[in-house]
Amino acid sequence: LVIMSSLQLLNVMILFSAWALMKRGEGFNHYNSETGEPNDPTNYTDGAPYNIAVLSFYLFGPFWVIYFVIGTVLAFLYDAIKPNEKHNARLWGWIADGCTLLIICISVVIICQGGGSEEKYFRPAEADEYTDSSTTNRLWDTICGRIMCPITTLWIFALSTGRGYTASILRADFLVNFLGQHSYGCFLFHQMVGQWYYAATRNGAWWNWWRYRKGFYWFSPAPCPVEWYEYFYVVGIVVVFSRFTEHTLMPAAKKVYTRIKAYFRIMDQEEEEEVDIRQTLFNIIERMTGIEPEMDFTLDEVGLASVGIPVIVEMLNDAFSKKNEPCDITHQDLMGAKTMAMGDIIAVVENVKARMHHDGV
Repeated sequence: LVIMSSLQLLNVMILFSAWALMKRGEGFNHYNSETGEPNDPTNYTDGAPYNIAVLSFYLFGPFWVIYFVIGTVLAFLYDAIKPNEKHNARLWGWIADGCTLLIICISVVIICQGGGSEEKYFRPAEADEYTDSSTTNRLWDTICGRIMCPITTLWIFALSTGRGYTASILRADFLVNFLGQHSYGCFLFHQMVGQWYYAATRNGAWWNWWRYRKGFYWFSPAPCPVEWYEYFYVVGIVVVFSRFTEHTLMPAAKKVYTRIKAYFRIMDQEEEEEVDIRQTLFNIIERMTGIEPEMDFTLDEVGLASVGIPVIVEMLNDAFSKKNEPCDITHQDLMGAKTMAMGDIIAVVENVKARMHHDGV
């Protein structure tokens, strides 16, 4: 708890120091900060050091390490306290719901302030400096998210107990087993599908977001310019497209790729001996995580329950592919395991191999 408190305090100190030191940077002085009119070229200044400092703060990886450490400490803290097993576990549900309401209220206030308000309660005046390179504006936009770290840390800890209305909503079957499977696909395809939708509904006019300078280096400068009710259309189309890609296009492409790769990898090799499934799976997990797994371990317990699954699938297919018999384990095969425990995964591999033998592959 002391380590967590120290990390949160360090985070606040880093953010405060960065803002205090860089909020008054003037950039290249190409434009008048009050009128927005271009300045005389003789009045230009060298804004490169200021730009480098701001960009380094929110793009340089080591400045984000503190949040990884906070997450790691939070996991150990949860394992040590085990709040979901205490008699007062219901209290954590109240805390989670309280954090949810607080986050919603802050979001509403920020949104309702809009872009033209003279006085903003959650945004300093310097953050509205959009002339020149807009570096101060970008600096605040990244600090604004990071400064919420204490609230989000407490929120995640409380939600992990599974108590409260927020947790009950978030574990709804529709969110977990349907929308949850497409979260990464929606992240990848929303920009592209949004542009397709705009072109299809605006007589072929393209929303060329790349033609404009971005307020961020990793986001578009503005939302897709459609009516508010069209948001639900776009979200629905993105989810459908993501589902089609993941369940139809990707398995077909994966099957072709696996067959080609297996053919070229082993076409000159002699027939290999049977590979031990259990030992191979354990070796893969140990190489990926440094953890020596046991049979009753789950992928969640070794930190591979989400983004690690595609990597495991690829490595299992490589390990069990033979001459004239490419292994074709899919992401859906692993997700279909009952508990995602080692025994269930071994059973999935055995079933896939048996299926391929039966199909005469």
